[in-house]
Amino acid sequence: MNAAIALCSFCEMHGPKIIFTTQTYKNNDNQNVEKLKFYGPKEIFTKNSSPQSEVQQDCGGCHSLGDLKYLSNEHETRTSFLSAQQSLLIDIDNLLKHACIRSLSCEVHPGKEGVCYFGDDNRGHVLSHTFTLKDAQARGFRRWCSFIVFMRDKQFLLNMWPFLVDNLKEVIRELQDYAERNYNIEEAECPQRAVRLSNANNGTSSQANANKYPRTLTKITNEKHVYVRIHMWLVWILSAGARHFVEVLPFSLLDDKMNFNLKDNIGGPTGYMLFNAKLPVTLNLDLDVPQIDEVTNTCPTTILRNLREVLGREQFRQILFAVLTGVQVLVRGPKLPTLKSLYSLCSLVPKACRRVQIQAVQYLDSNVCNFIGVDTTIAVPLPCSHVCRLDIIPPEHRTENSQSHVIRWTGVLPPKLPTLLIKMEKSIENENLTDSVLRSHFAALQEEWANIAKVLHTMRGRGCRGDLPGLMLSLGAGPQDQKLLDVWSMGLPSNPA
Repeated sequence: MNAAIALCSFCEMHGPKIIFTTQTYKNNDNQNVEKLKFYGPKEIFTKNSSPQSEVQQDCGGCHSLGDLKYLSNEHETRTSFLSAQQSLLIDIDNLLKHACIRSLSCEVHPGKEGVCYFGDDNRGHVLSHTFTLKDAQARGFRRWCSFIVFMRDKQFLLNMWPFLVDNLKEVIRELQDYAERNYNIEEAECPQRAVRLSNANNGTSSQANANKYPRTLTKITNEKHVYVRIHMWLVWILSAGARHFVEVLPFSLLDDKMNFNLKDNIGGPTGYMLFNAKLPVTLNLDLDVPQIDEVTNTCPTTILRNLREVLGREQFRQILFAVLTGVQVLVRGPKLPTLKSLYSLCSLVPKACRRVQIQAVQYLDSNVCNFIGVDTTIAVPLPCSHVCRLDIIPPEHRTENSQSHVIRWTGVLPPKLPTLLIKMEKSIENENLTDSVLRSHFAALQEEWANIAKVLHTMRGRGCRGDLPGLMLSLGAGPQDQKLLDVWSMGLPSNPA
């Protein structure tokens, strides 16, 4: 997994400090099968963990390994996991320091202890888990710490949220158990609260506190090999993450006939693999409905733009809202125009969310299908809020200056529309985008929001409902997107945990 995991501590003398960092180094030379002692750049070992100026400022609360390093190798994947007091790569070290300050100051969980996300494309993306360790010598009898997971890829980091949080909680629980046991022993020998009250009454509190320096993590936990344990935990997280979580192309939207040359693969960062495709990548939005083959040669975005032109902005917005949020869409009219409208509207949602009935002989409930096409002779429900009806008037039945397409829906659009709807509207109105480019853009938007729905669905399945609003914001979604995400999650497994 191409990530860096760091342990941060809030020093009472020097503020937020990184005290332990574990990173992955990989050798992509697959031709050489020789086992190496280290699979990263050799010059890494010639660097000190921290500059001399910082070493001089370090106290017990900031110090951990010094120039000592821990190394673990995974020879099968030619990967090394190296732990040091600070990152040995200057650019990563600077970004981690910035993330450390934010993790222990402004970017905190509402309950102070917990998980949150922050970051951007310039400074990287960070998952932060803040926690406390009991310390009889610390202010408030506790030391604030955090684990930060740093990645360049936001979506990959957030997809791994449940895995990372579950395992970091295990590490934190172990550290807290060590610290609490040591705290109880120290308090039994010499209760610090009584000592501090006595010093305060004697007027010696400030002088006594000034002579006490923050203690190292080894002394707080009374565990000699605490950093070895942390190293092994973080190595396992990075290694398991690389084996079980990989970035893949959205094959649900790719042509099944695309031919990959697996022999000419390109080794990427740990946990990634790039391939050379012999044929151009083409989007395949097949709806798996045999009758719709009559119109599949037409670009769906071309039909959508024509539909918006005949409906007008407001009515098109209504049917677009219905499609994206799971309101049943009923198209009533001649066969070919009905097929075209259903084809274009179905293409806006993931395959798992499509239940399509073409040329139904009678009306079917929304539990059976959410996209239905019927002839003009079929009886359909009166306009209501849970069925959005698109009536296509045959030419022989139109009067002069009458509309060819009419939306019949009694529902009311919310004050704030879903983010995806707004993006699609702007894209359709953008005349600089050709129909083929717009189709690819819609496919990318669909994959993005389907991915957000998967992340939230997984978190909900694990019982982490309290974290969902913050996670939604970090993913770029808001309360106005809740209905859309709930509907898109219905096509996923019922028990993601």
